[in-house]
Amino acid sequence: CEQARAALRELRSARLEKVRLPEEEGGSEALCLLPAGASRAPWTLKIHGGPHSASLDSWSVEVALLLASGVCVIQPNYRGSIGFGDDFCAALPGHVGEMDVGDCVALTRASLAQLDESLDPARGGAYGGSHGGFLTAWLLGCEERALYSCGVLWNPVVDLPAMLGTTDIPEWVSAEGLQGDAAGADATWPVGAEDLLELHRRSPLSVIDRVEAPALMLLGAADQRVPHKQGRSWVSALQQVRQRKGAPADVTALEFPGEGHAIASLEGNAHAQQSAVAWLVERLRGESNAS
Repeated sequence: CEQARAALRELRSARLEKVRLPEEEGGSEALCLLPAGASRAPWTLKIHGGPHSASLDSWSVEVALLLASGVCVIQPNYRGSIGFGDDFCAALPGHVGEMDVGDCVALTRASLAQLDESLDPARGGAYGGSHGGFLTAWLLGCEERALYSCGVLWNPVVDLPAMLGTTDIPEWVSAEGLQGDAAGADATWPVGAEDLLELHRRSPLSVIDRVEAPALMLLGAADQRVPHKQGRSWVSALQQVRQRKGAPADVTALEFPGEGHAIASLEGNAHAQQSAVAWLVERLRGESNAS
């Protein structure tokens, strides 16, 4: 129909900008996609999982829907991402919850500075799945959390010690959270008491008491990679913390029966993606420009 063709024409007019941190600050890079004519527009930091994966300049239904709704998309490639050399990829294991979080914050700030006429600093969110959900949970509770007014978490890792006994890849927890490379070489295994304390320190659940922004949780009930109890524990902890502070938790959880890590069925995946985008658009476009 003509409406769909008009939407596609708008998408073809979207602009791609690259934002890169100096080498002395790690050299991380972000791909920033802006709708045509974007001016002080809302934005979301859409974070890839893995963590040894990458955000690419390629087709994405969610990115297209966000752009068509007037929301800019910042896609960070933090240290640990692939495609930037072995040293860049191997820098992250043993430093999750710090290096990757710091890169995402720095890339957010650099994007807001470089694209200051296009992006509204008061209307930003974060969205990620798996390790991207881990980072979203961290960003909502980190020292720089005021940058992100809301967040969507898709089957996120939130509690590394609890992952050890429930995930189908327990060695990943040790390799990424303690030491060693992405394949688990030289990682501490099995872990000891001090290791469990370190893993907790690197988990976003450790800063749940700081989270105030609205959140949407998307969970596959049959996920064996990141069991849905991870997301459930974050929601429950947030509700308890907010209750103690005398304020309700603005958090919604959607659980998809029979779905795994990717929520991959046609119906389930469409429902999850549309829910995430609609929720983000409602909150980001609904915010008034404070400036």
